Amino acid sequence: MSDPEALKKGALVSAAYDTFLQVGLRILSFILNAFIVRHVSREVFAVMTVRLHLLYATGLLLSREAFRRAALSSKASVEIHKLINLVWIGLLVSGPVCVLGWYIWQYVMKRPPDAVTTDYDAGVIFMVMSIVVEVAAEVPFVLAELQLWNKTKVVIEGLMQVLRSILLATFVYIWPMHGVLMYGISHIVGSLIYCVSYYGLFIQIFHKKEEVVKLPVKGIRQLFPRWKPGRLLPEVDSELGTISWSFFKQGWLKEALTEGEFYLMNFFSLISLAQQGEYQVVNNLGSLAARLVFRSIETAAYKYFAQMVYRGKPINEEDQERIAEVVRFLTSLIRTLLLISIFILTFGWSYSSLLLELYGGRQLSEGGGTLLMRAQCFYVIFLAMNGITEAYTFAAMDDIQLSRYNHFLVLFSAAYIGTAVIFTQIFGPLGFVLANCINMGLRITYSCWFIHKQYQGSEYQPLSSVYITPRIIMLFSFALVFTTISEAFVYPQSVVLHIGVGAVSLAAVVYFLRWELRPFVEKILHFVSKFLSRVSKQNEHMDKDQFSSVSVVNKIHWLLYRL
Repeated sequence: MSDPEALKKGALVSAAYDTFLQVGLRILSFILNAFIVRHVSREVFAVMTVRLHLLYATGLLLSREAFRRAALSSKASVEIHKLINLVWIGLLVSGPVCVLGWYIWQYVMKRPPDAVTTDYDAGVIFMVMSIVVEVAAEVPFVLAELQLWNKTKVVIEGLMQVLRSILLATFVYIWPMHGVLMYGISHIVGSLIYCVSYYGLFIQIFHKKEEVVKLPVKGIRQLFPRWKPGRLLPEVDSELGTISWSFFKQGWLKEALTEGEFYLMNFFSLISLAQQGEYQVVNNLGSLAARLVFRSIETAAYKYFAQMVYRGKPINEEDQERIAEVVRFLTSLIRTLLLISIFILTFGWSYSSLLLELYGGRQLSEGGGTLLMRAQCFYVIFLAMNGITEAYTFAAMDDIQLSRYNHFLVLFSAAYIGTAVIFTQIFGPLGFVLANCINMGLRITYSCWFIHKQYQGSEYQPLSSVYITPRIIMLFSFALVFTTISEAFVYPQSVVLHIGVGAVSLAAVVYFLRWELRPFVEKILHFVSKFLSRVSKQNEHMDKDQFSSVSVVNKIHWLLYRL
């Protein structure tokens, strides 16, 4: 497919489907973890969702990520058999990666005690098998993506994860004492369904002549590698091979940065298995809003900034109207996300214990769970600020500046590892959250320094929105004190009344902050109204539903001004 418009449209649709898939999987994981943590101990939960999942994620990243990214960046001129050969190298790589992973997880990492689980060995083997099976399905996956079959990934990966979740929930409910074994079995079954579904899809298509014409391959045999006589390895495209090697080297650093805290937990035994399980649940729950909301906003913001700002170009040489719009958008985003994160901290502080008890039972809310959850609420402020400032920084930096930032990123990661080791010895699992705050703080500082330096000497001050007025601080402080008193005296007597106090406090804060939130709400309403108007103009006659939708949006906009 070489039509630029078709590629652009396909990429947008693919991004929308992928976002839908990721949100759906996050919600599914959220519900599944809430069920599992009530039926197994925190130690077993840690072995499943931290130890074994880390092996699975590491193996997939190192075995397929580099070859997948290189293959998906290929052009139409690449010979298809060389592309297929390249993807199959991932399966060859998965062999030594899985053997190394099996050895490390079995003999290097500290084994869970038999009192926790006797199925650890089987769980490790099942995870290794899952890696190999899923990597074996890479060729049909890549071909489907290159053909822009946007729904295929959503359907097949969604089916795999839903099936895994149903099996795991069922097995854990029936055999809670064998949770680790059931986790491994559920994973391998899901991986088999994933692999069979992709090959089954192509087998079905190969029986349809009108569909085969559109494909670069014409039969099932062409999905497998081809060797030339006398060659040890199949022939691959040299450019894609070089790109794959670069991606493979970056993969190790990416994995270390992404899963660093979990490697530290398991290799150095900084915290116990019970604390690992508690940390995993609280981390997933505390960062849910950031992952579902902030990440989507950051992605959209990066795309906007990348379109509006020229990399490495001085501000005074840019189009001033565009820069003014960029600054307004940047300041509005920083202000809004800061307020949202302060909302989360204010009300999360007094409702962490209740949320954890509702989610995972009293065993989760007691002990250090509540303190961890409060720390996660504080950490959300760093996530909000870092996401937007880095989105702008990455869009505005030139190649030299990006390379320099990567060097700083390695230093920041080293600082994170050092502080995590020290803090966990003092504060336990809370030390990982504090180390994350320091790491994010360093990254925010660098991004703010870059933005300040870029706009220095101009009339614009994009970082002015970081300043929170004493009036707003006082408002949130009153809400925090009010809900904290409710947690101490009302919550032990009535959960419903405690929730009611929080609802009233939240409504009061929103009312008094309506002037701060109005620009953000106006932007949303303007976008929705513009979208609905565009849809209505595409049709000769606007139906009643469309008319009422536009009217509702306009009435909300009018009401906003009345308030």
